[in-house]
Amino acid sequence: MTTTRPEIIDCDGHLIESLEEMAEFLEPSVRRSAFGESAPGIIMQMNRSSLWGTLDGVHFPRVAAQGEPGGPKRDRENASDSRMGSATDWVAFLDRSGLEHSVLYTTEGLQVGNLRNPHYATSICRSYNDYIASSYRQRDSRLHPIALIPMQDPSAAARELRRAVTELGLPGAMLPSTGLPLHLGHEYYWPVYEEADNLGCILGVHGGSNRGIGLDSFTMGTASHMLHHPIPLMYAFVSFAYDGVFDRFPNMRVAFLEGGCAWVSLLLDRAEREAEFGKGTKQPFQDYFTGGQVLIGCEGVDRTLPYLAGRVGIEPFAYSSDYPHEVDYASAMREVEETLEMPDLSDDQRAAVLGGNAKRFFDL
Repeated sequence: MTTTRPEIIDCDGHLIESLEEMAEFLEPSVRRSAFGESAPGIIMQMNRSSLWGTLDGVHFPRVAAQGEPGGPKRDRENASDSRMGSATDWVAFLDRSGLEHSVLYTTEGLQVGNLRNPHYATSICRSYNDYIASSYRQRDSRLHPIALIPMQDPSAAARELRRAVTELGLPGAMLPSTGLPLHLGHEYYWPVYEEADNLGCILGVHGGSNRGIGLDSFTMGTASHMLHHPIPLMYAFVSFAYDGVFDRFPNMRVAFLEGGCAWVSLLLDRAEREAEFGKGTKQPFQDYFTGGQVLIGCEGVDRTLPYLAGRVGIEPFAYSSDYPHEVDYASAMREVEETLEMPDLSDDQRAAVLGGNAKRFFDL
């Protein structure tokens, strides 16, 4: 068991947006709609307290769904009494936990891939990035919010990525794992990857909606949730490897988040099988995990982690809190302690997962 607590860095927490806080950063026409000053705005207001859930049909972010097992069994303990997922709440989380840093992804913006109007996507991403830079990044140097970019228009996305990194001081941008019409490795999106390569910045493929990935007939959120985060991560990784994105843009670093790490084992086995009968990747498939270009978020104690550490090394894997989404403060801390006590990892491996790997990957 680890005797000294290592430096701990969270590679995937979540901020929760406040429309009131974002208002000053929105374009006037968007702001009018957001506050109910038009017919679309009235619908938007209704959706924020709707009984109908979000457009994927299984998430209920504002209203607790009843009649489904697996709900909270105890009172939630947030990091503070402030608004959950706010900058104040996150500062309290870091102060209480002793974590050194947290990389923060969006909550409502996980749906950005579903937007169909590229002009609106560009506008809302720009406003979001101004908001998180001002309200989170400038609030505390330990908070590292990740930008949103309008992948619907790769040229605009590349420009916004450069602005977010060079002008706003953000580490990089999120790529939505679902919603876009083409797989992420498609050459259509390469202007974004070229810009990321030039900047040497982070792109994070993050789980999102369950729509359009073969789960549309699922009726239970729990059943969908088992699959709808890891499956799109596999799609993205395979496309980056076999379409040559990793090879073409070696300075681009990509995190794969919200799906645990067990899916890595499946891909390794299938890639070995395919190499016997079909065309392989430019370099051995396993090497894409070991070259420092990839980070895999681990939530809680992933039982496959010791096996994967023996197969590809510990370097690709990093702790993800997911606070305040699926876990509260107490749960996040318990998962840290469970990792510290994981018997099949060495002290050095535990320290790498909990902090060292993310520190290197994000240049913290």
